[in-house]
Amino acid sequence: MLKSKTFVKKTRSGGIMKIVREHYLRDDIYCGSAACSVCPQKDQVLQRDTNLESTLCARPHYLMPDTNVVMHQVDILEDLVISNVIILQTVLQEVRHRSAPIYKRIKDIIHNTEKHFYTFTNEHHRETYIEQEKGENANDRNDRAIRVAAKWYTEHLKNAADKDLRVILLTNDRKNKEKAEESGLLAYTFHRLLAVAIGADCTYPDLMDKHKQAALCNNLNYRHKMAQYSQRASVAFHTQLFFKTKGVVNEEGFVLFVKKNAIVVLIPKFGLEGTVFFDNKDKPNLRVCFDDEIPTLTVERTIFRVFDKVVVTISLDSSNLQHQKIRMSLVEPVVSFIHARSNFTSVLMLYIFTF
Repeated sequence: MLKSKTFVKKTRSGGIMKIVREHYLRDDIYCGSAACSVCPQKDQVLQRDTNLESTLCARPHYLMPDTNVVMHQVDILEDLVISNVIILQTVLQEVRHRSAPIYKRIKDIIHNTEKHFYTFTNEHHRETYIEQEKGENANDRNDRAIRVAAKWYTEHLKNAADKDLRVILLTNDRKNKEKAEESGLLAYTFHRLLAVAIGADCTYPDLMDKHKQAALCNNLNYRHKMAQYSQRASVAFHTQLFFKTKGVVNEEGFVLFVKKNAIVVLIPKFGLEGTVFFDNKDKPNLRVCFDDEIPTLTVERTIFRVFDKVVVTISLDSSNLQHQKIRMSLVEPVVSFIHARSNFTSVLMLYIFTF
C-alpha cells in the first residue's frame, strides 16, 4: 500500500517546487511473538512464556515503553530482570533525534538476544501507521501512534496467540496513560517505583534487591561522573579551537570573587572564568592584603572588589602542544610595585580553568 503527499514549496530564488513524499505501508510485518499462530515469522524474539512476575499484572504480558521511559529509565531497562519488551519504531526515531548515547544503549539492549527486545516497525505497518492531524503537534502524534500500536498488539495477540497474553504500555505521561486506559489498554507509570520504595506497592523482587540496587546506583554515579568529565573536556577543547582562530583579543571582564592571594575574573562575552594569582613564583613579591569582611584584596596600591571592571588580553598558549591553555594578561587596572628600586609595572598573567 502506498500513501503519498504532494505539496508545493517556494525556493529561495523565487521559483515554485513540487514535492511528492511517498510512504509505503505493508501488511507482512510480524508481531515477533513465539505465542502467535498467525504471523509466519522466522525470528520469534518475544517468548511464549514471558517469565515476568508482577503484582500489578498477574497474567503473562509484554512491555511497551514510550519515548520518555526509554530516555529517562534506560538503566532499568538494561537490568536482566526486564525482558520481552516491544520497542516501537516511533520510539526509536524520537530517541535517536534526542540523544545519541541513549539511542546506542537501547540498540545494544535490542541486540542482546537474552533480553528478548523486539523492534516493531509500526510506522510502516498498514494497521498501525497514522497521519498527523490538523492542529496536532509532533509529540502528541507520536504518543497517539504508540497507543495505536499498543491497541493493535492487544487485539492481535488476543486473537492470534495460543496464550492469554497482555501488552502493558509504560509511560511517565499522565495524559498519555489516561488516554490509553480510556481505549481499554493496560498502562502503568514508572513512578510506581516510588511507591514501592516506601512499601505502598510491589514490583519485581530482583529490582528491590539491595545488591542490585547498589550496583545500579554505582553505574548511574559512574556514568554521571564520566559525563561531567566529557563535558568539561569538550568545553576546554572547543574554547581553545575558538581562540586559536581569534588570535589575541582584548575584552572587558568583572571580578567575580576575591581570595587571599587571587581574584576570579568573569568574561561575559565568552562565558569564561579565570583566576589571577598574585603570589606566582615568576612575579616579584607583592604586598597583598586580604579583607574577608568587605571583601577586598589590596595588591600594592590597587584595590580589587567584587564586580570591579577589568580589561584583559586573551590568547592561546600553545608552547606545549600536549597541554595548551588559554592565557590572559591583566591590562587594567595597572598594578605598580611601589617598593621596588626601579619603577616598572607588572603584567599579571591569568589562566583560564575550565574544569
